[in-house]
Amino acid sequence: MKKIRFACIAFLALALCSCTHLVLDSTERLQVKNLTDQDIAQLSVVGKNDTILWIPDTIAAGALSYVYEQDFVGSFHIVIKAKDSTGAWEIVDMGKIDFAGGSELLKISKKDGEWDHHFE
Repeated sequence: MKKIRFACIAFLALALCSCTHLVLDSTERLQVKNLTDQDIAQLSVVGKNDTILWIPDTIAAGALSYVYEQDFVGSFHIVIKAKDSTGAWEIVDMGKIDFAGGSELLKISKKDGEWDHHFE
């Protein structure tokens, strides 16, 4: 009887752990590190019918954004705004980025006029 009770408790604990794991992995916590000499603002996710603002902060050159969480897991098209040398904001298409869920640090850089990004 004790073995059956122990097996039921172990199964219940395992089931709860796996459910929690699934819930946590369905969201993406994102922080952006701006490695450029320009201010970056409004990281947005572009869909077929709409655009959703994910990180509303303006991230100064060399700075780190706050962490923001969204239900974005998969491959998405990302757009940011960047302040150019004249002080005007330009829209920068970062292309498709894959989010696997969990916490990620996205580093955005610019070299020879080309924008680049990678996760750490």
